[in-house]
Amino acid sequence: MFEFNADDLKTNQRGQLSPRQKDWLKIVARSARSSSWTGAMVIIGFMLLGLCIIAALNLQNADTRAALFANPMNLLIFPLIVLVIFGIIVLSIALAYWNARKLENATLLSVTGNIRFDESYSSESNIRSYYVFVGKKRFTFGADMSGRLTEGGKYKFYYCKPGMYEFVMAFEKIDN
Repeated sequence: MFEFNADDLKTNQRGQLSPRQKDWLKIVARSARSSSWTGAMVIIGFMLLGLCIIAALNLQNADTRAALFANPMNLLIFPLIVLVIFGIIVLSIALAYWNARKLENATLLSVTGNIRFDESYSSESNIRSYYVFVGKKRFTFGADMSGRLTEGGKYKFYYCKPGMYEFVMAFEKIDN
């Protein structure tokens, strides 16, 4: 969760993201772009390793060389597989850039309501998720928020949801 300060909250109360929050969203966007390129390099590395292993195994003796070059479809399949993999890589990088652009141009939203807590645990992944409901709107956290928020209390949450991401930027307790 983004740690906000009093200046961030004041700017959010005016319906805007603070400069510090905008910078943080830009860092997250840059990280999304960077990880997409890192993932692409890992995929390309494994693809080249696999092609080298296949080529080495097929070129070991005369019989396997003859089998490889006997059918023209074998020579067509390898480049086709490489093109499909590169297509998937290009699409994933484009999607990462599209989501990063949405992050950099995020708009501030808000919701007001009474707080309710819930949590879930996945035994398969050994991950516990914590939920804070503000009225009917659900926010997911990686840590228990019951120490920072009062269940049943009325709060206003300032958040942004650019694409598939959703970030709580600030919150404040509303006196009834």
